Amino acid sequence: MITLICGQPRAGKTTYSQQFDDVIHLDTSGAYRGVIHLVRDRRDDVIVEGVYHSASLRTELLRTYKGNGSRCIWLDTPLEIRRDRRGWDKWCNLPFEPPTYAEGWGEIIVIRGQEDAED
Repeated sequence: MITLICGQPRAGKTTYSQQFDDVIHLDTSGAYRGVIHLVRDRRDDVIVEGVYHSASLRTELLRTYKGNGSRCIWLDTPLEIRRDRRGWDKWCNLPFEPPTYAEGWGEIIVIRGQEDAED
């Protein structure tokens, strides 16, 4: 199964992903192309964490993964909570398309308001 943990910058993705082992982090994988390279043709379970703000990026990730099953965990953290984290205002307003089943996800989990998140 592929699991994607996505959400706007400062939403708490990195903190949330710490409960899992062997997470591929977008920030440390050389952007979206780097993650695609790491996921390409994998059939085992994989967890990816990153902004993934558009349906096209998420769909490309799903198409690349060759295993069975998919789950998207969307951290839908309100702007006022994200803005309080070290003043990252310029990153907080990135346009974000919420994930949909039309992208091909088997399951979508929405988590709102991660007030104690750090990323």
